[in-house]
Amino acid sequence: MDRGFVLPNVGPGPDPLSFWELDASFAVLLLHRDFYCSECRQQVRRVKKRYDEFEARDAELVSVLPEDRETATEWQKQYHLPFPTLADPDTELGDRFDQPTRFGLLGKLHDVIGRMPAAVVLDLRGDEPVEYYAHRGDSRTDRPRIDELLGVLDRAAATDPEPEAAPTDPAEIDRVPPTASESPIGDDAGSDESTGDEPTAGSAADDDATGAGKGEADQRRDDDAAPKPQRPLETPESVDLPESVVLRRGDNDDVVAAMRVLQGALLDIDGSTVRDAAPEGELLLAEAGDWVVGALVLRDGHVEGVAVRRERRGQGIGSALVEAAVLDEGSTVTADFRAGVRGFWKDLGFEVEQEGSRFWGVRTP
Repeated sequence: MDRGFVLPNVGPGPDPLSFWELDASFAVLLLHRDFYCSECRQQVRRVKKRYDEFEARDAELVSVLPEDRETATEWQKQYHLPFPTLADPDTELGDRFDQPTRFGLLGKLHDVIGRMPAAVVLDLRGDEPVEYYAHRGDSRTDRPRIDELLGVLDRAAATDPEPEAAPTDPAEIDRVPPTASESPIGDDAGSDESTGDEPTAGSAADDDATGAGKGEADQRRDDDAAPKPQRPLETPESVDLPESVVLRRGDNDDVVAAMRVLQGALLDIDGSTVRDAAPEGELLLAEAGDWVVGALVLRDGHVEGVAVRRERRGQGIGSALVEAAVLDEGSTVTADFRAGVRGFWKDLGFEVEQEGSRFWGVRTP
């Protein structure tokens, strides 16, 4: 294996980029499925949040999209990743590192259904990059957790950089057990226009609950407030809800009811995304009596989907859910959506930019 690949880099670092130009002892390649994969989007948001932990291990993250430069540029504009983002339209790196595909020939021709995620750790300390570890997913949600990748880097740093000393089979490397808050991540989610002033928006998140592997920002958050599942959802004073409607966090028992609201608004949000959000305290509900009339899914500061039952739209319920999410998060919140609801997000104080056929909104405290 040589360092001869050269691919467009739309993130930090040289453009174009090859392994020769990575100033690090290790590289962690995140081989994504495609631009629209919401699990891939969640993955880069999560590793961005803990990027300092990779830097401390002298490891460089590399986000690799099987897309053209223009599409990769939209990806980088949305996430402002602090590490290289490569456009790989011919799947050069995916092929080189055996990124799996499914559905036979059809899957090889269509990344959106065929290409599975992969993560590869390369040892760059020798004359050539050496594949130290690889996690090649057999489904769209099959990905290594952040703590697992950090543990691999710790073990790699303790080994001799000679190729024969480095295990390449994931089964040969002790895996870090998942923590309570590190759940697998869900699938593609979209958004559609709706009637009334309530949106049906969607788009397209690994932290330790305890332990030494936690980032400083996460530790500060834990010191300042109880974890989300344990603290009540606060209703902002600025919202004006119908008297019969209350806001609360959803739990595992509410997933089906929330999915009915989200899918009833024609949101293409996967059930696994909602199931993962519930135990993290990131499924927010509007309830009238025992009836769920609105739902919002927030993952790592990004609104994956928000919707209100058609008969309850125009009552400020969607606005209240978003305001509650912003207050609860206490930091920057993002969302992406279609053109028909951009006015809703602007009215809520989001700075809106267009990204291709979709719109991207950011609201800071």
